[in-house]
Amino acid sequence: MRLASFVLSLAVLGSVACTEGVPPAGPSATDDGGVRVEPTRERSASVTFDENGISEPITFTVPPSTRSIAVVVEGDAERLHALASFTMGDGVERVGIDVARAHTDEMQSSYFKEQSGTMPGGLRQSLRLGTFTHVYPFAPDQTVIEGTATLRVVRDAPFGSATVRVLTPLDDDARVVHMNLVRVSASEELPAEPPFLPEVRRIFRQAGIEVVVDEVVSLHDTGFEKIAAMTEPQETPKSDAVSLARIVGPKTTSTALDVMIVDALPPRVGGLSLGVPGPPLPESYYYGVIVASGADARSVARVIAHETAHFLGLQHVVNRGTSGQLYEDPIPDTVDEETNLMGQGTELTPGQAFVLTRSPLLSTN
Repeated sequence: MRLASFVLSLAVLGSVACTEGVPPAGPSATDDGGVRVEPTRERSASVTFDENGISEPITFTVPPSTRSIAVVVEGDAERLHALASFTMGDGVERVGIDVARAHTDEMQSSYFKEQSGTMPGGLRQSLRLGTFTHVYPFAPDQTVIEGTATLRVVRDAPFGSATVRVLTPLDDDARVVHMNLVRVSASEELPAEPPFLPEVRRIFRQAGIEVVVDEVVSLHDTGFEKIAAMTEPQETPKSDAVSLARIVGPKTTSTALDVMIVDALPPRVGGLSLGVPGPPLPESYYYGVIVASGADARSVARVIAHETAHFLGLQHVVNRGTSGQLYEDPIPDTVDEETNLMGQGTELTPGQAFVLTRSPLLSTN
């Protein structure tokens, strides 16, 4: 399994709907016989939004030895979502926006006009239509702090509802990423040992991560062998890329990340990720990356590694908004666009390796 089958529960404030019948998790919970019970590491709840598009606060427990905190918000496909507030056991507020007012204008301007998708506030997070994902830490100077944590969600419209999932995977030195390689083509088949695979493995080994292929699948007649258009700054729930992911998901039996290799993408586009980071949920329509096929195995490998690294949490070394403003990634040691994987090269820095190994998608085998 790539994702643990965590029990669902959530301690909440306000009118949040809880999953019933599960006791709250705690770092020192024991059963009646005095045997230690492992803390619950996934929680789920529904939230509602007020007239400013701000949800009520959610409170949850971060157990000891937690690798990262992954928050996935599944809401209206037409609405932008992000975190409005986020604190951990130290009580420090990391977003810092005013939760007593609406943020519709700033959110829509960042996403649709500037096309950076950067949420206002002190926490680096990427706005998203429909399903929003955030993984903390996303830089090597950040630490997960155990204890009571709280968050609020914001969207670019009043009222409505969403489901919030919080994953707190164990820090168990997980260093394996599982992939399903899916060839989406009018006629071509993908061999059991694709020629690009050794280079993909070499790139990720720089971060101490091993790539394991669960399934190699070839699909024909999907209608998406050639994807002619993409949306900025990320794919929308109704885009061709997401439509393909919805088809591919049920065709694989493994919960590994779907790497879809198509005949063609739009001009000057080698690949795209369905999230930065992507939701670590195989059932999500944003689960996977898409890459254009090519004769040069090393080039295809670089793009696969680049897009997978996006899904696991890495930003470009530098993003450029439509205004020309530069948005540098939050990792201090990524300074060379020419050689770095998240620029035009294949190298990974120690800071990037740290962020990649925080992903809840990684497993120990």
